[in-house]
Amino acid sequence: AGNSVFLKLWKKGCGICKLSTPATDKIEKENTHGMKFAKICIDEFPEMMQVAGTEVLPVFFVFSNKKKKGMYTGFKGLDKLQEFVDESMVS
Repeated sequence: AGNSVFLKLWKKGCGICKLSTPATDKIEKENTHGMKFAKICIDEFPEMMQVAGTEVLPVFFVFSNKKKKGMYTGFKGLDKLQEFVDESMVS
């Protein structure tokens, strides 16, 4: 898991993106998978939305061994986001 990455794409002015920040911070702090964490503001890198293949924000990805293990759009609370991370690390 040491070469795994959690990526969050977000946008300034996105209320749900802001709501998800405490949850992503908590997952990063408790980081039971030894992952690296990255957050990209699409205001600064708008091409990332095309790369992501979605228009829904926030969007979260888990990569491991340079492969996408999972993608999660929107935010439905800390528990659901943690579940996404855990399931992505198992698959």
